[in-house]
Amino acid sequence: MRPTRALVMITMGGLALALTGCSSEKPSPTPSANEGTTVDLYTHCGIRYLQVGADWFERVGGPLANEGNPPAGWNNPSQPGRVTVADDLATFTDDAGHKESFKKLDKPPSSATNCA
Repeated sequence: MRPTRALVMITMGGLALALTGCSSEKPSPTPSANEGTTVDLYTHCGIRYLQVGADWFERVGGPLANEGNPPAGWNNPSQPGRVTVADDLATFTDDAGHKESFKKLDKPPSSATNCA
């Protein structure tokens, strides 16, 4: 690969990372059978949304936050755990004892709903 082309590719990759920043959540894998699947729940701005495969879910009961951050006892920027999906409800659990329910959304959340 020529040096100019490599530099362009590196620059574009860095630009893509800079544009996503805190405003996007990493897609989670699609859950397997009844065991669920391992996920990293995005918590940086509090617990609000969960993405499982192509589907988006919003926390039942509204956002769980402490002044724009996750409550005490949650990791920041993400919490490792497992998710199971049944019908339109996703349930997140982790080894710290957290258990949160998320209702399926008809469409992905607006990027304007995320914090900076």
